[in-house]
Amino acid sequence: MRVAIVFAFTFFLYGINPALGQSDFPFFEETNSLPKNLLNDRSVVFMNVKNLDWEVQANIIHKYFKEEGVDAVAYYALSDILSGHDATNSFYQDINSRSIDNLIIVHQTNSGYSLFIAQIPDDGNFFKKGMPAYQLMAPGLKELGISFTNRLEQSDLDRNNFLIIDVPEVFKRTNVIKSRRVESFNADIRIDKLAVPMFQESVMMTENVENANQQLDSIMKEHYPFRYGLVRPNITDEEMIAQGYLMVLRKLENNGESLKRMLGYQLSDDETIYISVRKGPLGKVSKFSKGETVHKYYVQQLYTKDIYLGPEWDADTTWQKALINHAENIKEALKDK
Repeated sequence: MRVAIVFAFTFFLYGINPALGQSDFPFFEETNSLPKNLLNDRSVVFMNVKNLDWEVQANIIHKYFKEEGVDAVAYYALSDILSGHDATNSFYQDINSRSIDNLIIVHQTNSGYSLFIAQIPDDGNFFKKGMPAYQLMAPGLKELGISFTNRLEQSDLDRNNFLIIDVPEVFKRTNVIKSRRVESFNADIRIDKLAVPMFQESVMMTENVENANQQLDSIMKEHYPFRYGLVRPNITDEEMIAQGYLMVLRKLENNGESLKRMLGYQLSDDETIYISVRKGPLGKVSKFSKGETVHKYYVQQLYTKDIYLGPEWDADTTWQKALINHAENIKEALKDK
């Protein structure tokens, strides 16, 4: 049995909006066939619902999976999986030791819930254009479970999964940073050229790539005071080092609470608003709810893999604003050093 690789289709994503419908997943091609090994091998479930406490919905749907023989061994938030380069790599490492063959997405829309079931592609990518997926829709999660039960009972799939856990194994508190994290800036960035990965066409991209890359270069030229170079989005760390880069600009996108958790910040249940700070002549202070989708930039050292977050939480609601925040904070922090 092969090991499924969970890999985001692109490093720069513009998010999954749970208020939208099936068009959120244009990479799927609808099929009437369930994966033949669905009741024999393991599956991973990605939850894409409106509630930050999505384990409630996971418990509901898991009951139907267990009854029918779907061995759903792990549950993740889809927004966590697709939030960025380091997150994707971290989640891959976390599940790489498991033999997982199928993926299931539970997706909430304004009118109900959708279920997508597919076999993970053999080429190592989580998403692949045109990948076949079985789809179900229902007005509620319990109705979705009942529809799923009826569909399986009408199928001719052989079942070998019997030892299935009673409650879902939820991975909600994962820190994606495996190396050293520093809440400051590396002064070497004043002399080391920074690699800035460009945007690329992808099934998740919602804006024109050429325009986005032009904006990316323009913002860096205007706000970043040191040397940088645009690099292709799928470049490896080794290739960047070979080209003379020692640091790379990274970005994650998710709700604020998840981003802080993934980046190793201390969280408080009483904190519902996060303060974002941009210093310098263009300084400003912004406030965002912990459930609001934001972007956060940081710099990674390519040799050590250490990440430099900066002393301020400088996330913002668009990648453009977040990039300006981070670049201006770097400029202000290192201007006299």
